[in-house]
Amino acid sequence: MKILVVDDQAEMVKLVTELAKARSLDVESHSDPDKAIAAVKKNPKAYGLAILDYDLGRRKKTGIALLQELRKLAPELRAVMLSGQGNIPLAVEAMKAGASAWIEKNFDLSDKLEANIARAAELSSVMDDLARAQEKNRELTARVDFYQEELYRKYRVVGQSPAMKELLQHVERLAPIPRPVLIRGERGTGKELVAAAIHQASPRKSGPFVTLNCAALSEGLLECELFGQEENAFNNAPFRRGRFELAHKGTLFLDEIGNMPYDFQQKILRVLEYQTFERVGGGQTIKVDVRVVAATNADLEKEMKRGRFREDLYDRLAFEQVRLPPLREHREDIPQLAAHFLRLLASEVPGIEPEALEPEAEKLLAGHDWPGNIRELKFFVERVAYRTRRKTIAAEDLPPLEKAGPAEADETSGGFRQRVAQFRRKLIEEALARSGGDRGRAAKLLKLSAQELAEIVEGMGLET
Repeated sequence: MKILVVDDQAEMVKLVTELAKARSLDVESHSDPDKAIAAVKKNPKAYGLAILDYDLGRRKKTGIALLQELRKLAPELRAVMLSGQGNIPLAVEAMKAGASAWIEKNFDLSDKLEANIARAAELSSVMDDLARAQEKNRELTARVDFYQEELYRKYRVVGQSPAMKELLQHVERLAPIPRPVLIRGERGTGKELVAAAIHQASPRKSGPFVTLNCAALSEGLLECELFGQEENAFNNAPFRRGRFELAHKGTLFLDEIGNMPYDFQQKILRVLEYQTFERVGGGQTIKVDVRVVAATNADLEKEMKRGRFREDLYDRLAFEQVRLPPLREHREDIPQLAAHFLRLLASEVPGIEPEALEPEAEKLLAGHDWPGNIRELKFFVERVAYRTRRKTIAAEDLPPLEKAGPAEADETSGGFRQRVAQFRRKLIEEALARSGGDRGRAAKLLKLSAQELAEIVEGMGLET
């Protein structure tokens, strides 16, 4: 943001420059109002704040007349009027012309200027965020129907392993229940696809499926995106409906909920409990009927202990939890997933040759750990496919991949007892992860009693 100063007093320009420099803001100054008009006319969007002296000298425009001309060139320009003395009628006239403040040049001038510069900088930052979001979400309304039948078929959950069958059965059981769902899993495991599957299997399938990545937005922008804003909630801000309103009678998917700012979490909790909210800049209470499905790859239990995630919000979201297994836990699905991604790419990009993978290539893919999970596998298969000029992808077409799975990684390091201890620890950690930290469920998975598991966990010094 650049500040425009129009004042014939050098000490005033110096004061504003020092205040602006403290906030890393640029200042452009003019003593001649006509030169200031010419500068704004040349680039109307360059300035976020104008600081104008009312008395600009004999035979020159007054600050109010200058402001009227500047507002014609840049209607969104925020302005502060300075005066050597108090004059209520002139202050009223300046406000009518579009000034946001009338400041007398007295003992507290510096404090008042600093407050107005800070306010203008904050508003400019918010407006920049809004502009970027509007650019990214230009097709937001069209995306409301993104997961309807045809695209849902295209992005369906793929897999026939016991782990995936259990997952889909879980989805079918919980989909009709009109309560929040918390999806947990490592990055790239397909959390958004499972959220879409829950929506499609629910009575809300004919309603909208709306998504938002909470980690990508600042708190101010997050509030506008979720709750919407009234016209002129900020300087010249347009009216817009938020994601909660767009998701009425449907499902709202909040991705990366663990990265939501702590203070903002209280507002989400209120909407979850009462299904009501107000748009930014508005006072009307809006009531909606929205099912929230949230997702995270964060360790929310640790985040709550550290005071970064609200326990009451966790309790409200976790009516039911769905854990997505990492790809290394259902390697038998890798050939089917790879073939699925090949078909998708061929349908999207003309000229893609490969139609299948040879058995040895499938075996190599299934032997890799895929720390980026399904997303990593998808991009890998696509890169190989566009480089291959045959109908099938052979093992030699694949870049080098390690064959060792996660349980085999430490096979050659340490002695017998060390390797046994490492293997036991891994079994315990995986069971706790699969159960979402619930020791009772983890004990059942391991076929241990709760007491036996507690003793092992404490002996290993594991945090749960």
